[in-house]
Amino acid sequence: MARKIDPAIRPRILCEAEHLMHLKGYRSTSLEDIAAACKMTKANLLHHFESKEALGLAVLDYKIQLTRCGCLDPLGRCGDPAEAVLELFLQAAKVHKGNGCRAGCFVGNVASEMSDVSELFRAKVSAFFEEWTSRLETGLRRARESGIYKGSLRPRAAAEAVLALYQGSLILARAHRDPDVLRRAGREAAAMLGAHRTETKPS
Repeated sequence: MARKIDPAIRPRILCEAEHLMHLKGYRSTSLEDIAAACKMTKANLLHHFESKEALGLAVLDYKIQLTRCGCLDPLGRCGDPAEAVLELFLQAAKVHKGNGCRAGCFVGNVASEMSDVSELFRAKVSAFFEEWTSRLETGLRRARESGIYKGSLRPRAAAEAVLALYQGSLILARAHRDPDVLRRAGREAAAMLGAHRTETKPS
């Protein structure tokens, strides 16, 4: 009779692996490191994930879902995307002030570290960044159609610019150990969108 697997083990492995990979990077984190953090043997770890790559991809999926809930979903709950974009940057500033501006964005880190090394990692990150861009683009297009923004707004280009500014400001904040970089960048991102706002919002 096969031994019943504790359903809580896999989430614990993902959590510990994400913490280590976020701080050290994927390639600098060994299976031995992760097993030790989980208080199990490497063999036991490989019972749940067949390889380091399989675990890394699962961690990326896990972190993408958390980022989707924290960064993408709020964009669709605000009538004026500029306000949602500003809040996105301000919340990131609070988080990074709390952790000393360390580690940065996990998904962005993977993009930098793995895009030229692994097509599997690159494709997964690319798909998520495309989802992020498309969801913001949809919100901007809807706001333009409802009269919040003028026809001069280019939703796709604006969405790409906001995402690029967000990821870039995370890198600067990490390098400078200064969360105010994110606040300043957020105000600029909101102002970029606000420049296309109509004088009065429709009631």
